[in-house]
Amino acid sequence: MRRSINPEADLAETSANAELQQTFALLLPIRRQRLSRSERAQREQERALREANSQREAAEVQLEVCQQRYHQLRDSFAAGVQPQQRLMQGLNKERTANDARQGQQRELEQCQQRQTEQQQRLAQAQQETLARQRELEKLEYLIGESEVLQ
Repeated sequence: MRRSINPEADLAETSANAELQQTFALLLPIRRQRLSRSERAQREQERALREANSQREAAEVQLEVCQQRYHQLRDSFAAGVQPQQRLMQGLNKERTANDARQGQQRELEQCQQRQTEQQQRLAQAQQETLARQRELEKLEYLIGESEVLQ
């Protein structure tokens, strides 16, 4: 059997392969940089979530302290007959303690909301990182396949 060699087809194929390799060389650092940014953003979201968790825990402790203080004040004036002035002072202290307790309860709710939002942002960052990792793996696979074909 006789083969005819078509130099124009070989030249076109070589040119196409060179362009493909050039495109890969251009895309690979871009994909790596995107992955690196995504991983950095994910780490930042993880750090922010840890901070939100510690703020929530601190708010829970502070709420418990406020509740105990309020209950102690309330219970201290519940027993026995007391002068009106002492009752008024006690009532004012109790109101102040109750206001502080309610304020701390609102603070805790806000911390819980921030924690939930941060968890959502972290989940998005994790998905973004996974997508960038897949893109890089696909490109590396294509590079490997194109080298095998040459």
